[in-house]
Amino acid sequence: MKADPSHSITSYEFNHLFFSFCTLISLLQTKKMNLANIFLLLLQNPNIRILFKEYCDFENDYLAVKSFLQFDTGLYKSKYIMKYLNANKKALL
Repeated sequence: MKADPSHSITSYEFNHLFFSFCTLISLLQTKKMNLANIFLLLLQNPNIRILFKEYCDFENDYLAVKSFLQFDTGLYKSKYIMKYLNANKKALL
């Protein structure tokens, strides 16, 4: 069974926007960053989160975070991300 052409196009477009955003963040930080560090920066900095939501056309923070976790399902295993989430449990709720 072949995939729907419109799904293929939207998936390709999202991947392009996602990688472009990650490249932009790496350039702005003037260092090479992995996906876990970019995700952590997205969680910590509301301005970067707003930029990502506008850039990828997400309506809320939940969809933005969900897109990162769907792109790389192992992000939650990062010790830096877990440390940040555990330290900020009350602020995130």
